[in-house]
Amino acid sequence: MATESPSVLIVDDEPLARSRLKALCERTRLFGEIELASGGRQAVEKIRLRQPDILLLDVDMPEFSGLKVAEFCQTLVQIPEIIFTTAHSTYAVQAFRVEATDYLLKPVKESLLREAVQRAIANRALNDNNREPDVVQRLWVQDGSGALQLIVSDIEWVEAERDYMRLYLLGRSFLVHQSMRSLESLLPDGLFVRVHRSTIVRRDCIAEVRRKGRKRYVILQDGKQLPIGPRYADRIAGTAQAGRLGGSDTVTE
Repeated sequence: MATESPSVLIVDDEPLARSRLKALCERTRLFGEIELASGGRQAVEKIRLRQPDILLLDVDMPEFSGLKVAEFCQTLVQIPEIIFTTAHSTYAVQAFRVEATDYLLKPVKESLLREAVQRAIANRALNDNNREPDVVQRLWVQDGSGALQLIVSDIEWVEAERDYMRLYLLGRSFLVHQSMRSLESLLPDGLFVRVHRSTIVRRDCIAEVRRKGRKRYVILQDGKQLPIGPRYADRIAGTAQAGRLGGSDTVTE
């Protein structure tokens, strides 16, 4: 976003409010792509599909509130900057608990919107400069009606479930909306190893590598058995010989 104008998703259940915000956004000339969503559920789908840089987010919407949309955003690897736009001041504390950039009361003034957007752009640039692009230390996940942060080094193994990844740790599991390839790029290679096209394992969780006929498996410390994909067999064998796995050498049955 440092070189391109940010994209924005305007989320409001009132058509007139959406139209007015869209006109304000166009007038500021700060944005590239401008998208609209008529409610929280549609917003979540557009966020997944379009990955906007900034949200202009109404709070009080039926069925799926703006706060729920914000909590969903906390589960993403790339979290959009959120500017709440609402007629109610009573949600301000909750808004900033989900790390909102700003909280604007309706009718939104162009000058205040411009200031909030410029702040969002500055926040985004700062985060991009300070973030290690290939490694993260924590991940946001959805937990019931809320969101929580997981420490990456606590994750024991990861399994693909269609468009989601299931993270296993501490006797629980959590889903994140992420592709296997993009999640793998975020995890430290020295800590994790890909054992299958649909499985990533923390190295020190592997007790042994076992072979049954032509098939190979990693056995985790808790006894869980996970298959090794043919294209990953050499990688596992190499790291085992280098002593980078948590357990023993290959066992043949």
